[in-house]
Amino acid sequence: MLNENQREKIKSALLQLNMTEKEIAVYISVLQLGESSIPMLSKETGFSRGTTYDLVEKLKNGGFLAEIKKGKKRRFVPESPTNKLYKILDGKHDQLERIQHEVDEVLPILRSINAKEDFKPQIRTYFGEKGFRQVWDEIFSYEGKNFLSIARMETFIAFAGEEFLDEILSRKKKLGFVSRAINEDSLLAQNMQNKDARENRETRLVPKDFSFPSTEIIFGDKIAMFSTDKENIILLIESKDFAETHQAYFEMMWNFLEK
Repeated sequence: MLNENQREKIKSALLQLNMTEKEIAVYISVLQLGESSIPMLSKETGFSRGTTYDLVEKLKNGGFLAEIKKGKKRRFVPESPTNKLYKILDGKHDQLERIQHEVDEVLPILRSINAKEDFKPQIRTYFGEKGFRQVWDEIFSYEGKNFLSIARMETFIAFAGEEFLDEILSRKKKLGFVSRAINEDSLLAQNMQNKDARENRETRLVPKDFSFPSTEIIFGDKIAMFSTDKENIILLIESKDFAETHQAYFEMMWNFLEK
């Protein structure tokens, strides 16, 4: 028999495959009982016989259960869960690929609509891990596939966590992004600088008298500003004027710093 933890794991997985809670209850009962009848399943689940019959029919039509006959008696047995579940996953994968293809086709149209001459600068505010991920999704959607960063790495890791930093670096490499970074001079920053070549990055360090409590990422016409984990706020500024000014600040510092 399944324990409560196992039941919840099965339920969570099957709900994502668009099964209802009642269908899941009947399906699990058949898996545990083996060859089952409507009265047996009604008793096991607590559902009326009419409801149980309807649920069994849905599971049969969905390919989760099969019907066998013994004389005049009807019995129900589970189909192979491996074959059925992977078939559903393959179908969802094909559906996602079709959706991605459609999105790829429509994105240039959406961008052209957004790129109006009367566009007004925007400032958006995000908070916490969810906001952090949303902003990085936007950074990695930049067609130029490059960005500039100014940071104190210890503060950035305290805000994001080492695990997410590794995720960012992996995603950056996979997408073919390159970057230049101006960081506070620290042991952590020096260690990261030693990995520049394999992480598609060039880093320069500022003298120890200078500090950057927050982090700034400049990409295209946008600037993402990440505060400390204490303030826990992210500003995303979309403005060509601001972005060009901050790019100029960056280039000025970059040219003064040693390689």
